[in-house]
Amino acid sequence: MLPADLTYIAALRREGDQREAQLYGALLDEVKLLRRRGFGVHIEGDRFRVGNRLMGPGELKLVAARERRLMGSA
Repeated sequence: MLPADLTYIAALRREGDQREAQLYGALLDEVKLLRRRGFGVHIEGDRFRVGNRLMGPGELKLVAARERRLMGSA
């Protein structure tokens, strides 16, 4: 890859990170954790689809907390 390609890729990655931060706000860390654990997480209006379940922000935090406990990093 050329250095220009790497710069372009880095810019796209920053754009994606900014977009996610805007979408998920304070829940971004939980969303990233759940995605690393294999969950599909998407925002639908004011709710979140985690896997095949639709839930509010509080429930998303509970699911993320459970996954942290299962990982042993609570």
